[in-house]
Amino acid sequence: MTAQTTKNYIQHVPTYIDEKNRDHQALLDVMRETVLYFDRWGLVRQANLRAKNWLPDIQVAGLTFIELLPQWDDPAERQRELMQVIRSGLPVWGSKERAFEDGGERWYSVDKIPTTNEASDVVGVMLVMSDVTESVLRERALRESESRYKAYIANSAEAIWRYDLCPPIDINIPVDDQVNQIIERAVLSECNDRLAWLYGLKFAHELLGQSVLRKGSVKHQQDLDFFVRNGYKFENRESHRTLGTGKRMYLQTNAIGIVENGYLIRAWGTTRDVTENKRYLERLEYLANHDPLTALPNRALLYRRIDEYLEKRSPDQLMALMLIDLDRFKEINDTLGHLAGDKVLKQLGPRLEAELGITPGIIARLGGDEFAICLPQVESREHAVALAQRFFKSICQVFTIEGFQTEISASIGISLCPDQASDVSTLMRFADVAMYHAKTRLQGVAVYNSEHDPNSPKRLSLMGALGRAIREGELTLFFQPKVDLNEHALYGFEALIRWNHPELGFIPPSEFVPIAEMSNMIAPLTRWVLEESIRYCKQWLEQGVCVNVAINLSARNLMDENIIDDLKTMLDYYNVPGEALELEITESAIMSDPARAQIAIERINALGVRFAIDDYGTGYSSLAYLKRLPVQTLKIDLSFVRTMMDNEQDRIIVNSTINLAHNLGLQVVAEGVETQAIYNELTALGCDLVQGYHVAKPMPGSEIESWIREDHWELRCQAELRQNCGSRVTD
Repeated sequence: MTAQTTKNYIQHVPTYIDEKNRDHQALLDVMRETVLYFDRWGLVRQANLRAKNWLPDIQVAGLTFIELLPQWDDPAERQRELMQVIRSGLPVWGSKERAFEDGGERWYSVDKIPTTNEASDVVGVMLVMSDVTESVLRERALRESESRYKAYIANSAEAIWRYDLCPPIDINIPVDDQVNQIIERAVLSECNDRLAWLYGLKFAHELLGQSVLRKGSVKHQQDLDFFVRNGYKFENRESHRTLGTGKRMYLQTNAIGIVENGYLIRAWGTTRDVTENKRYLERLEYLANHDPLTALPNRALLYRRIDEYLEKRSPDQLMALMLIDLDRFKEINDTLGHLAGDKVLKQLGPRLEAELGITPGIIARLGGDEFAICLPQVESREHAVALAQRFFKSICQVFTIEGFQTEISASIGISLCPDQASDVSTLMRFADVAMYHAKTRLQGVAVYNSEHDPNSPKRLSLMGALGRAIREGELTLFFQPKVDLNEHALYGFEALIRWNHPELGFIPPSEFVPIAEMSNMIAPLTRWVLEESIRYCKQWLEQGVCVNVAINLSARNLMDENIIDDLKTMLDYYNVPGEALELEITESAIMSDPARAQIAIERINALGVRFAIDDYGTGYSSLAYLKRLPVQTLKIDLSFVRTMMDNEQDRIIVNSTINLAHNLGLQVVAEGVETQAIYNELTALGCDLVQGYHVAKPMPGSEIESWIREDHWELRCQAELRQNCGSRVTD
């Protein structure tokens, strides 16, 4: 029986209900609702079976509502409402009333229905109660959820919106058709005030009803195309809009479409303003890619840009990379302070950029006083050099710092792609090599040349092979004779190293000795030369040949504290006097650290070893140190000797050097003697010793004895050496 049927029935209940009428009681008992009948005085007269089961421990008859249901919410008010129905004769339908049962609340829907007698006088009221707790709680939860939803929407920091598709769109039609239909049918149906704020409005209702392309985050057709192809969703989709001020606002949108029964019916989404975060990230990116002092691109950005140039370069396109190192910049820092140096660097950036002008390219500061310029397209090698010269001249212009004017210079190295290299790393290395060559030669600008590269792949492989060559006996010593011009007799030899590589063949000393100089190989290489030379001295001493052997010593060897102990050990082991050795050192080796060089030379000289200044006239001479050092010999560089017969200036230099050496008590050796005319002229000028191809070419130690015999050279030994040789052989 439904509630409405019950109501209709109860309205026609006879005005007098006989308590003994079992039929009526049975009818009430079968009702699903709880039924209580109150008389006109508000006392319970009858209850159905459900009511009795609900209140099993209570004798309901004769009780008021207050007495019967004290757990009810405000039972006195419920009693008053009941009596009001009796007085007025007007029913109350579906009153929601609350009761507290078993520690919790229950809700009931209560109908209060008046009953009348035959005279239509109200004689009682029927209470029909249904438990609606679950539905009330569901409604409450729904209201709370809706309230939270509205509060979230209204107070969200993100714009929240909903577009409805009217009518819905079939998702099985082509993508382009879906996009066009979304443009035609999508209508903004819900949003919060935040979305309105993003578009310069105050209230959300000002946006409602707009199409998808006019307002909202999905405002571009390509966005809609992506939305459909991506399964009706996208995440963190970025867009932007230009404000009235001309500045950009950056937006980030998430959206998802609701599909039911194969139709897109609506789309929900959120949009947030990410302008500050975007600008912060752009600032971080800028700082990560630019030098903070000059605002020029830094090394990282330069490398990326070069990679881009290389990727886009056509096969016949010539690209140039220039590496710039400032000269005399340290003097500015040391003299005027680092702040002054920073001001120079700040002025330098705009100068270089102005010189670059509209020419495509990038200028970067690599750090310190190093800069780089990459030009993705130059016409030729000469064009690159001409541009570099322009940059060079702009750098050399006067700098004004707080009223003080100063000048600096620069060294610029150039590498070319694809002529020399085709990757960032190699281009940078080649430009660096060229820059150092320009700095060494004071050229200003230089283009990479493999001949000037101390770290070419060939030289790198030689460095690895050199250690093996020392260990496995690939090296040999050749000896070039020196003769005494006064007696025209053999005086001694200069030891010259030779390397016959098993695969590469003969490798000139000019190729592998500089490699050893720049690495740790110079120490074992020098020890090998010293020991081989001393071993040959021992052999010649035993044959009665008391001659002097000269060995070249580098600046690094001279500063090596171990060389003194090594020399002493070798001389003692082979029982050879120190006077049998002469170490040739250059002026530059002495002048690199004069005080330390003097100490080392004096300690070695104490072993009896003689010293000679090699390549005299090509370095930065210091007569003061020549006078103070225990040096016995001066060697005139072959560049002067070879041309002395044809060049008067060279002859004057040779003559003055001989006189200077004799005035200082030094012996003079002229190298590069290749003709009899030069031999005779040096004899006339009073030169002491000569060596060169006219006397003999360098030869293996095994050929020395036959050469002496065949060329009829007599021996000219120093008395001291002869005496020491004799005593050593006797021992």
